[in-house]
Amino acid sequence: MEEKKITIARREIEERYGPVGDGMKILFVNGVPMGLSTLSRRLALQYSDLVPIDAGELGDGTFWLRIYDNEQRKVMVVEFDRSFAFTGERGADIMDWLGDDYFRIRWRAFCPAGGEEWLGADASRGKGGK
Repeated sequence: MEEKKITIARREIEERYGPVGDGMKILFVNGVPMGLSTLSRRLALQYSDLVPIDAGELGDGTFWLRIYDNEQRKVMVVEFDRSFAFTGERGADIMDWLGDDYFRIRWRAFCPAGGEEWLGADASRGKGGK
């Protein structure tokens, strides 16, 4: 079986933040627990085409939120500080994860994750985000 090549952009994202979906669903910022939807709202990233995936904290005290941007078809990661000011951003095309499956997906009805967990349903609200 041929080994799949990983792009530089994907490698950088996974080395810095871990594999997609392996981050936290609830992040404590300034001692306050926040689900992915709340983080998205605080960062002004709550749009129908932006789907939060996971989040985490870096060693230097900054935080990150990974989202799927359906308009650009990218996995994006934004870094921010305790005051929710952006400190960095990285992105990689979703094809870096899906390969040729990208062309078989019905994009309007299906997110590449194929599930609510990868899509980042707000765990603090229970199943289905309610």
